[in-house]
Amino acid sequence: NNLMIDIKISSINIRGVNVPLNIPIESHLGTFDNWPYICLDIHTNSEVIGRSYIGPYLVEQLPSIAHCIKSLSDRFINKTLSQYAIYVEGMRYISLLGYKGIGLYALAALDIAIWDAVSKAYNMPLANYLGGEIRPLKTYNSKGLWLIKNENIAKEAEALRKEGNFSAIKMRIGRESFKQDLVAFKEVKRGAGEDVLILSDYNQCFTTKEAIRRCKELDNIGFFWFEEPIKFNEYEDLSKICKSINTPITIGENFHGIPDLMEAIKNKSCDMIMPDLMRIGGVTNWLKLAAISEAYNIEVSTHLFPEVSSHLMMVTPTAEWLEWVDWQNPILQEPYQVKNGYLNIPN
Repeated sequence: NNLMIDIKISSINIRGVNVPLNIPIESHLGTFDNWPYICLDIHTNSEVIGRSYIGPYLVEQLPSIAHCIKSLSDRFINKTLSQYAIYVEGMRYISLLGYKGIGLYALAALDIAIWDAVSKAYNMPLANYLGGEIRPLKTYNSKGLWLIKNENIAKEAEALRKEGNFSAIKMRIGRESFKQDLVAFKEVKRGAGEDVLILSDYNQCFTTKEAIRRCKELDNIGFFWFEEPIKFNEYEDLSKICKSINTPITIGENFHGIPDLMEAIKNKSCDMIMPDLMRIGGVTNWLKLAAISEAYNIEVSTHLFPEVSSHLMMVTPTAEWLEWVDWQNPILQEPYQVKNGYLNIPN
């Protein structure tokens, strides 16, 4: 305990980067050739440096989010590395800005970096510091199979599977007709193999009535899940879709904090969840989510941020799948790797 009392935040460093994507994103939410990140370093009065990154989607908004991070972080200069106390004070500070959006993103960036610094101070991987035991984590490849032409799907699916010998990959669906989605599904199987597990993502493209019709048309053909068939916050309507089909519905990447999770649970809006480390509010809020998910027996998969999310899955009792992308690799000194479909956290 005395160790933490002696370590205080001395300064912060914030950097914005826009990383080119090897496979451009073509989805219902937009087309992206690059992926923007904000990197945060927390320097202390010791050798410990806490680091984090967030990916706030819109490169034009990096300056505003970076400014929000700075104004928030400045409040904690010369403060000790007390994760919970800083989170509570941070939430109090952003309350006038609102508990969602860039205020929460800023707090998440700070929170992740502080947890990183604390685990480094104890010379332990975050998973071990939290009391978890590091183990291989089953992982699916999510970095491709966007809404591309069907004739290109098999080749891309084959390549995505071979990258880390994945047993599961994600494809985006919601083409002009369910028949086109069905052809795309078969093309993935043709390229990646009949034994590959296919997860799917609609990216919120339908109205409720259309989503029910389309999900029924593709129900029982073999998708592991349907992700976000309608707008993420239409919780009551999501419940209607869940009741109308057999294939599980997953949502959660757009949960902004714990209240959104509870709203989804209250409305029975999904069968499983996949929270985003930034949007949920960092490590501190993930730990709350893990406990709530255990209480309600809800399987938890991840959304982006595989380096930190993998550690948190070690202390998530209902952990399911880790989502893998390598978009962030250019900003990492030692990128993680997936082998035989599993991510192994380096010590």
